[in-house]
Amino acid sequence: MAGHSCGGRRPSRSSGSAVLVAALVLALSLLGACSSADDGPDPPEPTQDVDASFRAPSGVLLARPSDPEEDNTTFAVFLDLVRNTPVGERIRILAHSFSFVPAAEALIAAHQRGVRVQVVVDRGVSGDFVAPGLLRDELGTARGRSSFIYFAPGDLHQKTWSFTRTGRSRDVVLVGSMNLTYQSARQYTDVVSYVGRRDVRRAFDRRFVELVRDLPDARARAGVRLGRDRAWFFPGYDAADDPLLAQLAAVPAPGARIRVVMYAWLDERGLAIARLLADKAAAGADVEVILGPSIGEQVRTLLVESLVVVRPGVFADGDEVHHKLTLVRYPDEPRDTRFVLTGSDNFTTKSLDRPEVLLRLDGSAYGHYDRWVDRLVARGRGES
Repeated sequence: MAGHSCGGRRPSRSSGSAVLVAALVLALSLLGACSSADDGPDPPEPTQDVDASFRAPSGVLLARPSDPEEDNTTFAVFLDLVRNTPVGERIRILAHSFSFVPAAEALIAAHQRGVRVQVVVDRGVSGDFVAPGLLRDELGTARGRSSFIYFAPGDLHQKTWSFTRTGRSRDVVLVGSMNLTYQSARQYTDVVSYVGRRDVRRAFDRRFVELVRDLPDARARAGVRLGRDRAWFFPGYDAADDPLLAQLAAVPAPGARIRVVMYAWLDERGLAIARLLADKAAAGADVEVILGPSIGEQVRTLLVESLVVVRPGVFADGDEVHHKLTLVRYPDEPRDTRFVLTGSDNFTTKSLDRPEVLLRLDGSAYGHYDRWVDRLVARGRGES
């Protein structure tokens, strides 16, 4: 995707070298911040301000609707991670929406004790919230500094939190469907936590640097291997090479089970995914979907009129799902293939055109999510 100036006008030939130099300086400063943590000496031991025995939780973190300041499990984990990041380390946050003031206060305290705090938020969504305003006042907005907040133009929808170290845990990355907002704390959400995975942190650090440098014209990034898992960074895909559609299309229908929990399911991409699932159900797959609050009528009608089992994801008391989940299992040799697709990617065309992350998890994560979906189904039936 071609780059443009911030004002939307093409730079003149005479200003081209100045623009190039400025972009190069910014990229080098951001990459330098990466290399200082990656290649330097071991970081210092935690100061008295952090818990030296703290260990970051790893694996799948699942949260029910709850009070964000009292008993939301994922928000509590986030605050623990920030509060136990020692001096000299770095925290990086990509956020679509950020209104949770205690999170901003914890990040400010981390900065004041010597942690490098770098935050990117969607300007259109979060620009007027109190929480990012507090960060602006404390960190500033100069992206070349060790701490900053960047109010990014365009539509940033990726939700990622990364830590070079927190407590005794190094290289911690959390990816999922949770916004740092009071509303998100009152939804069903999921976050995947990688701990001790430098390869994962470096992959997400590279994407962070690219977005800080390039937004609103984010560049395409091919799928990245993360051990057994894989990540796709949007934008850069279209209907012809949509990685989610490609993976669903490759599932052999007979004997397969596909379960979807989706917050937003709209427009042409949404219809294409719905048609594919309806075809899989007609060909012998067991397909079940839980529909959140933002579902197109054509999508809903197509699913209801097919062999797909349709269940509610907005419950009688107003609670709702905010997942972007697809669970797949099918017979294979020597054992069944099982994987989960999660991240920030809604079933919409808009998702292909903005910064998102689609994460494929292979292995034990499937069982955790499958049991969680069972509970959501029971909730829809009024059983819990």
